[in-house]
Amino acid sequence: MRKLRAGLGAGLCALLFFVLPAIPAGQEPPRPVRILFLGNSYTYFNNLPEILTKLAEAGGQARVEAAMIAPGGWRLKDHWEKGEARPTLQAAAWDVVALQDQSTLGLNYYLDGLVRIAGDQVFRPFAEKWIAEIRGAGATPMLYLTWARKATPQDQAALTSAYMRAAKDFGARVAPVGLAWESLRRDQPGLELYYADGSHPSAAGSYLAACVFYAAVFHRSPEGLPAKISGIPVNLETAKPEPERTAVLVDLAADLAQAVQRAAWNACQELDRAGGVLDVPAVPAPELPPLPQGEALDAAEIEGTWAGDLSFYPPPFLPAHMELALRREAGALKGRLTLQYHSSRQPDQTLDLDDLRAEGNELRFSDPKAAQNLAIAFRGVKAGADELRGRADASQGSPEATVRLCGTWRLRRK
Repeated sequence: MRKLRAGLGAGLCALLFFVLPAIPAGQEPPRPVRILFLGNSYTYFNNLPEILTKLAEAGGQARVEAAMIAPGGWRLKDHWEKGEARPTLQAAAWDVVALQDQSTLGLNYYLDGLVRIAGDQVFRPFAEKWIAEIRGAGATPMLYLTWARKATPQDQAALTSAYMRAAKDFGARVAPVGLAWESLRRDQPGLELYYADGSHPSAAGSYLAACVFYAAVFHRSPEGLPAKISGIPVNLETAKPEPERTAVLVDLAADLAQAVQRAAWNACQELDRAGGVLDVPAVPAPELPPLPQGEALDAAEIEGTWAGDLSFYPPPFLPAHMELALRREAGALKGRLTLQYHSSRQPDQTLDLDDLRAEGNELRFSDPKAAQNLAIAFRGVKAGADELRGRADASQGSPEATVRLCGTWRLRRK
């Protein structure tokens, strides 16, 4: 269900060209720190590895030789099963390998049209495999703890739990980008960390991630480092670096850069004080609230047309307009469902409800061929004289690549 998956299209980011600082005559160059980033668009946006390389150079640390393999939308599972990540790990001696999973940890779960974190059952086994593989290659595994989406800040707890528990159980370090991100959203609401889609990082967001990696790798504060970084850009259409070009990757006001640097250092210090990882419990998948008890259903009382919104699909279909026409025919309750999506990408839909039934206080029916080829199960109750309220649920895919949508609908009598 790539139409419903977050992230940009696939495209492999090749190994980056390294820009090495000049070494004074007669001075032995320090041993470089070689870092391999395995991730996706959260890594290649604004060329995070390049920003880190420039920060290390400006901070007088060991020269960083950074490379990334980051096809858009890839999970650690994808990196394990295909692509260049495993051969690249084995082909050279790396000091640190940064692991960044897909932003929802590999599951596609939508609650009232919003992308949510549903669990770590896809992320966790492949984090374990990668951590063991990296240690076997003589490198240090470092989990790149990402951030919650702009519309769902409450999901940071689930991301933090998944990454911290994997680090603790399997023996990895953590770059706590999501923790620093969360603190900046609270303390610096005027600083835009997100790209326009509310998911990917803005230049400031990638700068924050680079500052966290700087602190995590070198155990030094990034405070005082440059607020303007130029280097090799990544073309967002091809998802590949353009080594023949130089561009400004980030340019922040001095006070905002200082706030970002301080948040990065504070997040890393918090982990150091806790022994490298935070002890956090697993977070259950978010669920819709239960339906109210509802009133007893009487066919004569609910006969007529009801209209309102269905909060179910993600944008651009959110919310869909829903109409439910109920009538009595030969002593039986009949119905017709209309869904209007307000999008040229999806035609509106009208169908007769062959499985409509009223049982006790609950109304049930289904749409077997809804948008995105989903079969939607509807449940609803009469919540007042002129209101029907309900839930909708659909899923598709294999257990490890499931798309699940849960949403609510509320209709008023026309």
